[in-house]
Amino acid sequence: MNDSGDVPDVRKKRFVLIVDDNAKDAYYTGMLLQNFGYNATTVRSAEEALEYISIAVPALVVTELKLPGMNGFDFLAKLRKHRGIPVIIQTQLADLESEDLCRRENCAVYLRKPVHAEELYRAVQTVLEETPRRNIRVATFLRTSIDGAGTGTEFITMLSDTGCFVKTLGPRPVGTKHSVSFMVGKRIVRTEAQVLYTYSFGEGPNKEPGMGMRFLGLTPDDKAQIEQFIRNSVVPQVRPG
Repeated sequence: MNDSGDVPDVRKKRFVLIVDDNAKDAYYTGMLLQNFGYNATTVRSAEEALEYISIAVPALVVTELKLPGMNGFDFLAKLRKHRGIPVIIQTQLADLESEDLCRRENCAVYLRKPVHAEELYRAVQTVLEETPRRNIRVATFLRTSIDGAGTGTEFITMLSDTGCFVKTLGPRPVGTKHSVSFMVGKRIVRTEAQVLYTYSFGEGPNKEPGMGMRFLGLTPDDKAQIEQFIRNSVVPQVRPG
């Protein structure tokens, strides 16, 4: 999360095309991207990808280099010459020569499999977002208590390991600090948080009242619990072997 807080995002989801003939890897990547908030479609070859792109141009291509038919290097060259679509390489090839060839074709990021969720998230954020985030955030609906007052009407609707967005009818003043508690898994997290911004009815991306808060002084155990909760929320249950 950056200093502006976990702002709810309701913009139109951008489309990412995944090119990989390994079904498990393609499924895993597609599910991650969808959980990150993007629309994802998978194809198994560069030829299929080029045909798809002729109809609908994606915001980003994530491709393996080892492909049936046209290889990933030739595919990358075609994309650069004809479309200029940003490309993230996600491949089994670990040699420096392959990486160098890809970078000469202006691939945006070169990742070696297996790729962890956080690694892919940061790569996609770097390529697509004007203000890239380093920390994965997830949509939630967690009942929360502010300053020990559990009204039953305040909920965390966006959560990262550095902050949250609290949906509330009574946003606190910007800059003020408050105690915040909420249940994550089977653990109650209690921490201090500072209000970074507020929205009234009809304001903000979701047109709902609330406030973005930055956590102050999370304990290592609480931070680890939040990170595990986020990881469980975004990582598919079936991990490619």
